[in-house]
Amino acid sequence: MAHDLEIDSKGARMAFAGEVPWHRLGKQMNGLQTIDAMLEAARADFDVKLTRVAAIDEDGNFLLNPDGTPVIIEDSRATVRVNPDGSADGLATVGTRFHVKQNREITERALAVVGASHGDAVMDTMGVLDGGREFFASIDLGTLVIDPTGVSDRISRYLLVRNGHNGKVPITYANTNIRAVCKNTVMMGMRDAERVFRARHTANADTAIDDAQKVLEISTEWAKQFKITAEQMLAIPTPGSSGRIDRVLNTVFPEKSGETDRQKNNRLEIHSLVRGIYGNSRNSANYGENGWSLYNSVVEYLDHYRDAKPDERALTSMDENSWVTKTKLLTQSAVLALA
Repeated sequence: MAHDLEIDSKGARMAFAGEVPWHRLGKQMNGLQTIDAMLEAARADFDVKLTRVAAIDEDGNFLLNPDGTPVIIEDSRATVRVNPDGSADGLATVGTRFHVKQNREITERALAVVGASHGDAVMDTMGVLDGGREFFASIDLGTLVIDPTGVSDRISRYLLVRNGHNGKVPITYANTNIRAVCKNTVMMGMRDAERVFRARHTANADTAIDDAQKVLEISTEWAKQFKITAEQMLAIPTPGSSGRIDRVLNTVFPEKSGETDRQKNNRLEIHSLVRGIYGNSRNSANYGENGWSLYNSVVEYLDHYRDAKPDERALTSMDENSWVTKTKLLTQSAVLALA
């Protein structure tokens, strides 16, 4: 399933405040919540234990040494989820240097990163992915208002929290404007984040996490720079009847040397699609004919309208090294060059 949420007999292990996610799964809460309330609602407050690994044959019997002791795989460990009813779920095999960090601990430390207290109601979403092997949460950092005396474009801001129990997913905190509600949005939030902090599950993880505030610069430099760039683009007039939009589109989607008729038609079709998106209510019809609307029109085309399968669009949008990401950066530069 595209969302990758864990689903059992009680439903999806997810909780959210406010707007219902696209997958319509999880428990809806009445407004922002505390950590305790959200962990309980998402059923994410389980304990993960680190165990030794014993050899078992295909019939489920332990392989034994001559003295009757089980054969132990010394260079490996396993993570096991302990459920409230006393049952346990094997999650993954990990290395001997792996240190378990519980979902609660990682989220509580995230609150310290943003300067909030344990009892503050700031949790927006929380969920369990991949059968308990991954965990995510979003802390609401408030709304960033672009041009508060004018168009008042409101940008949501979150601290994305990510934790893993499989030896592959590091402890992650990231500043992003994307709300985490599934695996794809977690990855998109990390891709689009202005600041990302990662720490491996090792003995020095606590020391590394203590540096997260300095690395992320929560609520200060990230928001400041994001707002500056957006308002710079907002101040650049791009009338639909002018050639300014064509200048940007010809830079971002240029004519190729030796272009065939088919390639030319495809390029012009893209230009036409972006112009159509530019005029809709999410862009110039609401926020005016300016560079900010133009930039968002190209981004919207790349993420939602270009000719590709939905999975391919999602994957390239999540890849920070993809041509899509590079095209978005090129668009920003091309719009700013109009000033």
